[in-house]
Amino acid sequence: MKRLLLSFSVLFSTLLTAGQPVCHSASGGYCSYSGFVSRIYVNKGNNILLYFDTAMENGAGDTAGYTVNNHNAAILNIDENPEFAKLFYSTALAAQSTKRKISIQMRGVKSGYLKIDRIWLSE
Repeated sequence: MKRLLLSFSVLFSTLLTAGQPVCHSASGGYCSYSGFVSRIYVNKGNNILLYFDTAMENGAGDTAGYTVNNHNAAILNIDENPEFAKLFYSTALAAQSTKRKISIQMRGVKSGYLKIDRIWLSE
């Protein structure tokens, strides 16, 4: 019984949290995150910040060739691609409000944050 309870606890905690963002050197370098939207923020500089539920480790961006100073969020500048920004924001809000996981991919760095360039919404 204890073993079953422990197995259930581990499985349940795994479902409630996500893995840390990870970076890869393949395809010119990119990073990815799969998990929940902890917070989402829009500032007057027209930047959307999406906060991970598990921060990236210091130095993890080095694998992809990125120097990352902010390890708990990724950034998307609205002015760079307004249509994508609208779609991204609505998808992230839908994920947050329904407690569904998203996957995002990031390439490059802006203001010390990884730059978001795509999003998937899990079932």
